[in-house]
Amino acid sequence: MTGGAHFEIKDLSVGYGDSLALDRVSLSAKGGGLIGLIGPNGAGKTTLVKAMAGLLPVSHGSIHLDSVPLTSWTQSAKAKKVGYLSQSRTVHWPVTVERLVSLGRIPHRGPWDGVSDCDQDAINRALDFADIDSIRMRAVTTLSGGELARVLLARVLAGEPDAVLADEPVSGLDPGHRLQVLEGLKALAGSGRMVVVVLHDLTLASRFCDRVILLHEGRVEADGTPEAVLVPDALAKVYGIEAVTVSEGPQRAILPWSNI
Repeated sequence: MTGGAHFEIKDLSVGYGDSLALDRVSLSAKGGGLIGLIGPNGAGKTTLVKAMAGLLPVSHGSIHLDSVPLTSWTQSAKAKKVGYLSQSRTVHWPVTVERLVSLGRIPHRGPWDGVSDCDQDAINRALDFADIDSIRMRAVTTLSGGELARVLLARVLAGEPDAVLADEPVSGLDPGHRLQVLEGLKALAGSGRMVVVVLHDLTLASRFCDRVILLHEGRVEADGTPEAVLVPDALAKVYGIEAVTVSEGPQRAILPWSNI
């Protein structure tokens, strides 16, 4: 990777039919820290990252990537710049893990080019990052849900994008791999890459994110440090829960305790 990315979103509205999933959302996102996108089901998290990836039409407002309207980017240039990890984890073809991860290099290759040494190095780094080197020759159709989740993340990272938009990247992973993936994404963000992760686990958001954006009913309810956003009043309003915060030195665990 050779650079960062900067998104500028102004008055963004995105609708499905007659209803708005996002309603006049404005925010700026750039590299240097891990950005967590949280909120209840239906708050607009997936819609926002899909819109940032250029996968949804915009009803109102604008998205700029590096000061250029997102709609002005060519598909090829955008694919090199922005990596998007979907919630969907369905793969129908029995290709090997390495082959699937190698597809992340397509934006960097010509239509008839094979895998170059540079491509292979990027693929190997992605396999190592996701801790799947030992299963690189397995057919993806034989993998567990957690293994497949890491393979699909590796495919995104093999493309070495400047911006990574990851929709629930740790869903279905065991505790060790949850920590490993988020530690790696935080390191990528710390190196200057722009990394946005959709999370449901409030403790993981507090533990790893430098910035948390809390969405509620398609709008930004709060945006700031985990300490500023993950507070009792906000959690009660948005999630309808009472949460317990447990501290151990500098670490905090936020436990949803009861519905209000």
